[in-house]
Amino acid sequence: MQRPRLSDQIAQQLEHMIADGTLAPGARLPAERQLSERLGVSRPSLREAIQKLASKGLLASRQGGGTFVTENLSSSFSDPLLRLLKDQRDAEFDTLEVRKELEGVAAYNAASRATEADRERIRQRFTRMLEVQRSDAGSLEKLRADGDFHLAVIESAHNVVLLHFMRAIREVLEGTISSYLDRFYATPHFVDRICEQHLGIVEAIMDRDPEAARDNARRHLEFAYESFREFQSQARLARNAELYSTLYDDRLVD
Repeated sequence: MQRPRLSDQIAQQLEHMIADGTLAPGARLPAERQLSERLGVSRPSLREAIQKLASKGLLASRQGGGTFVTENLSSSFSDPLLRLLKDQRDAEFDTLEVRKELEGVAAYNAASRATEADRERIRQRFTRMLEVQRSDAGSLEKLRADGDFHLAVIESAHNVVLLHFMRAIREVLEGTISSYLDRFYATPHFVDRICEQHLGIVEAIMDRDPEAARDNARRHLEFAYESFREFQSQARLARNAELYSTLYDDRLVD
C-alpha cells in the first residue's frame, strides 16, 4: 500500500483544524518557518500542503501579509440562501425556529463536552456581550456581540456539521432582521431579558448541567421569536403610518 505523501498528511491535519473550528475563518497561520518547526516538517512539504488547501478555497495568501483561513467558508451555502430569503416574508422567523432547536442541542453538548479553554471563551464572550449591550454601540455591533457569544457555545459543542451550519444561519439572520434592528436595542426591557437569559445558559454550562443548558437556550430563542414578532409588527405599523402621512399630507396637494 502506497504511503501518503507528507504534504497530503500536513494538508489533512490543517483541514481537520479548519473543519472543527480550531482554525476559524480569518485566522492567520503562523509564519512558514515557525509552522514547519512546530509540525516537524520541511518547509517545501508545508508549502505544498498550503497550496493544496488554497486550491480547495480553504486558505488564502496575502502578499506580504501571510496565509489566512478563508473568511467566507460558508458563502457557498449562505449567499444564495440570503438572496432567496430577502424576498420571503417572515424568513427570520423560520430561521429562529431552526435556531431554537439547534442551539438547544449545542448548549446541551457544550455542557457535556466543553473543555476548560471552551468554558473560558464562553465567559469572555458573555462578558464582552454585556459590555457592548450596555454601551452606546450601534445595533449591528450589539447583534454581532450577541452572535459571538452564541458561537462560543456552538463551538464548545464540538460538532463540525452543527458549527458550520450555524455560522451560515447567523449570516441569514443578520440579513433578514436589519430593517428593524434598531428597535430591538432601543428597548431596555428586551435587552435586560436577553442578558439574563444568556447568563442562565452560561451558568448551566459551567455547572455541566446539559438539560438545564438545553432548556435555557430554547427558552431564550422562544423569547427572541415572540419579541421579534412584536418588533416586526411595530415596524410595519410605523412604516404604514409614515406612508399614510405622506399620501394624505395636505401640504403636498396642489
